[in-house]
Amino acid sequence: MAHPTPLDRRKFFGSAAALSLSASSYAKIPGSHERLRVAFLGCGGRAQAHIDLVTRLARDGQAVAAVAVCDVWDGLDDEYDVHFGGKTTRRRYAQGLYPSAQKCGLDRSDKKSVTKDYRVILDRNDVDIVCISTPDHWHAKMTLDALAAGKDVFVEKPMTRTVDEAIVVMDAWKHSGRVVTVGVQAMADAVWVRAYDALRRGAIGHVVQAQTGVFRNDIRGQWRYYRLASQMTPQTIDWDLFLGHQFECAGRPIGPTPREQPFDRSSFAQWRCLWPFSSGPFTDLLIAPITRMTATLGVRFPARVTAGGGLYLEYDGRDVPDVATIVADYEEGCQLIATATTLSSYPLEEVIRGRLGTLKFVSGGFQLFTDDPTRGTSYPPRLEQPLPAAVFEAVEPPRHDTAALWHNFLECVRLRRQNTFSPPDLGAVAVAVATMATASYQSGQAFFWDREKRQMVPADGTWPQRWEKMSHHRAQPHHIYGWSGGDGGTVQPPYYQTLAGPWRSGQDPAS
Repeated sequence: MAHPTPLDRRKFFGSAAALSLSASSYAKIPGSHERLRVAFLGCGGRAQAHIDLVTRLARDGQAVAAVAVCDVWDGLDDEYDVHFGGKTTRRRYAQGLYPSAQKCGLDRSDKKSVTKDYRVILDRNDVDIVCISTPDHWHAKMTLDALAAGKDVFVEKPMTRTVDEAIVVMDAWKHSGRVVTVGVQAMADAVWVRAYDALRRGAIGHVVQAQTGVFRNDIRGQWRYYRLASQMTPQTIDWDLFLGHQFECAGRPIGPTPREQPFDRSSFAQWRCLWPFSSGPFTDLLIAPITRMTATLGVRFPARVTAGGGLYLEYDGRDVPDVATIVADYEEGCQLIATATTLSSYPLEEVIRGRLGTLKFVSGGFQLFTDDPTRGTSYPPRLEQPLPAAVFEAVEPPRHDTAALWHNFLECVRLRRQNTFSPPDLGAVAVAVATMATASYQSGQAFFWDREKRQMVPADGTWPQRWEKMSHHRAQPHHIYGWSGGDGGTVQPPYYQTLAGPWRSGQDPAS
């Protein structure tokens, strides 16, 4: 079995010291006084956080400016009441094209700065960066077009809708020389690189399994809390552009036709509930934890992925499941379990298990628990109370992770450095896991990753057969992590195992 070299996580994480880049230190970067001009493609709820951040940086005197906005909907700016949880809350709603233009201080009559067609913005020579916060099915196409137009890109997660698109985007990014970061804001936290370093120095021996997840519970139905407004109509929304059926990426139309997906306010505002635009919990919920766990483990594309789950309770017209679990196996000899539900908010411990111990992520750092395979099982099957950790390593998180990710991105743009905290090659790995899991859920079969062809293929029985062959030949699994002290917890057969083995021609194997 061929074993790929683990990813160099330093390449992905960069310098841990740069995670908390201050305004004063940012000003010392060469070229930091040259104003970077940012355009926003997609002006929904998530985009508002990016717009607020960039406009605040501009007000604070940073050399950055919001110069253009694009959205297929005219938009709405008003206040409304939310009746939920036994109380009424007054909220402000400002999303879509024209409210976002106003927030950026743009003239809504300027058709080159305020437009429903993103290509108008990409044609402008005075746009340096595009921030893509559209529905998932548009991410790849817009990123590729932006790179071709010579723009740097901040694209929300998931980086693309499919793994085929992810490979195309990753290749284009590598050859473009442009800077691209994927909006997994948790990647701005130094805890992942510190945990990676702990694993590399053998803190828990050979890593065998990691688990992570996301758990939510909302009686309205997941993603149904996104507001529908009477102002969302075929007259205010360019439905053809939203669907994207006239555009192709990786050899396929990026969205359905109007006949396949007629205009519907819920399809527009709550698109995460529908397969043509999203993979529901596989992408919207699990991409972020898959990204950070993949980075921490230092593994590449999974060798084998299978998934289970179902649509068990949220019968409200959605397609995507409300319970989803991914099992990803890696050639390096370890496994990742990622699970999500929108029916319960009770969490799962986020841990990485090794032969000699366990690493558990907690608020403000991580804990290390020791395990001694020479003593057998060390912990009770049920944790009635918190276990005492052998080591706690404190890692201060950024005060605002989205801002920290943006500071790193802008720094990399200034320095023309492609190694952001959340780069496309890491984004592609996460999309591969999610795409393979979605296909497994929908088809009922597992999938392999073909490393030479860089595509997923239906799995067969060779995965367990290869590991069984190694076991029968008394070979130890490939260890991706080194450690000090003895053999690191590899198998030490008891003395009587010398009596094992097939008898050939009546000959005792022990003789």
